[in-house]
Amino acid sequence: MFNWKRFTTLIIMGSLVIGLTGCSSKTQSSGATPSGTASVSSASNGTNIDPEQPNRIAEVYGKVKSIQGNVVLIAEMQRQQTGTELSDADKAKRQAEMQALSAEERQKLLASQEVATGKNITVTVPVGIPIKVRGTGSNGPTVQDGTIASIKVGSVVNIWTEKSDPATAEYMSIANR
Repeated sequence: MFNWKRFTTLIIMGSLVIGLTGCSSKTQSSGATPSGTASVSSASNGTNIDPEQPNRIAEVYGKVKSIQGNVVLIAEMQRQQTGTELSDADKAKRQAEMQALSAEERQKLLASQEVATGKNITVTVPVGIPIKVRGTGSNGPTVQDGTIASIKVGSVVNIWTEKSDPATAEYMSIANR
């Protein structure tokens, strides 16, 4: 004999599983263009291109001296004028000047602007924090997702730290030079 109660229960359960599975799929926007890169307007302030980047100036700016596991030793550097300190006209002028330079000339200019403060800072980079690699593409500045393996000795980094623990990174941006 056919059990209608069991059959009805199976149909309802199957419908729920299919319905809930379809409703649970999420689409997350990474803030990247289809090519996997996006332009960045400022190296140290939050942008609308990367919503994960904190909207404040990075607490640590410097060059990586060493990395062991997830602990990074950074030689702090003096900050140059940031985008927030420049007028729109000055930003446009600076961007045009940088784009007019060859890659070699740009690297020399950036290296000449790197002034170490003499202070070393140790920062722990927890697993899972956003790490972004900034670079320059044919259409201007780019930003891509990175990993802890993206951190190399000699890399210039901006690090936003946890408010409760200034020795722990919350977000990291690496200049790909």
